[in-house]
Amino acid sequence: MNDSHNFALSLSGGGLSALAYAGFVEVLKEHGLKPSSYAGLSGGAILAVLLASNLSSEKIIKFYEQLKTFRILNTHLSRLEIVDHKKLELLIRDLLPYKLFEKLPMPVFIFVTDLTKKEPLILKNGDIASALVASCSVFPMLQPLKRKGLLLGDGGFTVYYGAQYLHDLGIKKVIGIDVTGITEGSVGGIFRALYKQINSAVTSNARYELTEHPVDLDIKITFPSPSIFSFERKTQHLLQLGRKSAQQHLANINAVLRKS
Repeated sequence: MNDSHNFALSLSGGGLSALAYAGFVEVLKEHGLKPSSYAGLSGGAILAVLLASNLSSEKIIKFYEQLKTFRILNTHLSRLEIVDHKKLELLIRDLLPYKLFEKLPMPVFIFVTDLTKKEPLILKNGDIASALVASCSVFPMLQPLKRKGLLLGDGGFTVYYGAQYLHDLGIKKVIGIDVTGITEGSVGGIFRALYKQINSAVTSNARYELTEHPVDLDIKITFPSPSIFSFERKTQHLLQLGRKSAQQHLANINAVLRKS
């Protein structure tokens, strides 16, 4: 691979809006711009794994469709979480084409938060499903996950893009993409406090990282829009937002990759 293409795409969080990353990568590949690795946190971590698995946008949407099931809701009164993290982990493991990081066609780095030390941690070996659930674990949606003796939570609590950690791993350039600017109507009820908690962490991490440890290129996919209630319409809308953003940033991406 040309050394100028030794770059990672670091995908910030965003829940379902992270599907925009798939549309973005579609356009990159059409122009011969293939990352050498992916990194991500929360929703971005899921897309990082699926994109590194070379899944098409259609197959990625199918993956999300299969996650939409009441079977993973928590029915254990002893567990304070909306989604049963154990059931979710089993379902994700069953749906993934590759179960272990070592089997993926290209490297993937998943950011989680070590809740005991309150610092970021990169997961890049072993079981993928538990790493993904850990990176998405925000209470009360999901309890913190115990993995190899560590108590892990959503990567967005301590990382935005994590460029400094990726550079330390020998990655020459890091392009960060964020979809948290996509708005799809108001959020009510218990989820309002949850979103406020996440957005506060994201804003704080972004401000620090982009000043102290900036990525080589920071791309925001922002597009205020009303709620789109149909899952099919929503996914196609998000993919198109990603495609449009990639087209707008192609010149900047090429310029960054040409720099020594």
